[in-house]
Amino acid sequence: MITAEIYKQKGGKIVGFVFRGHSESGGGHGYNIRCAEVSALSQTAYLGIKKYLNRAVAVDNHEHGGLGLELKDAPDDLTEVIFQAMLIGLKSVEEVAPAVVKVSVIELDKTAEENFQSQVVSMKPTPVKPLPEINVEKVKLRANVYRNDAGNIIGFSVKERKTEIIDGLKIYCAAVWILGKATFHCVKDYLGRDLEIQSDSRRLMVRLKTSPDDVTEAVFQTLLIGMTELEKIAPQIIRVGEIISRR
Repeated sequence: MITAEIYKQKGGKIVGFVFRGHSESGGGHGYNIRCAEVSALSQTAYLGIKKYLNRAVAVDNHEHGGLGLELKDAPDDLTEVIFQAMLIGLKSVEEVAPAVVKVSVIELDKTAEENFQSQVVSMKPTPVKPLPEINVEKVKLRANVYRNDAGNIIGFSVKERKTEIIDGLKIYCAAVWILGKATFHCVKDYLGRDLEIQSDSRRLMVRLKTSPDDVTEAVFQTLLIGMTELEKIAPQIIRVGEIISRR
């Protein structure tokens, strides 16, 4: 089982997380749809906090099948929106696979803080193991972010080609879609932004109807980081682009 423990201040914002375990539901040790979804969500949040926001962390560590992070400084609205997008995605995975993924939100007290830090520190540092290489002839997924003239991200799209999906390819599709859907629901439901939406079984397009701001930028930039990391792993499967929108 994959366990995801999300730690938050008492009555306040999220300060970090600990992920451990594997799904053994098929696809090889640590390599299946649920693992790919959880890995994409956790790694993207991790990179959004460290790479986009440049936040200092008190402790962070990773191992194959595990990842932990705790903020050094107080959380704020930007760290919160990144964590919330991750949590929204995790809960959707747990909803469809409760026997495989367990998500817990834990309010910090002295005992929880000690347990939190000890779990992160005890992880055996190892390079993050990449998803297996898959050879396909044509790009399966195209993801774009849309920017306005000022350079702010105002939306994104994910489009999947109608082709036969081989088993090894499904993990990439799952990772891309969970990031897109988590971002969409974070902006729509958590932030309450008014959106233009086009969606069917193979396409999701989301654009802000209102002006972008620092909070929407943080969640969209984190999505872009996650998509770009997946493109590095599987460039023959996913292509990521950026489009200036004049609308």
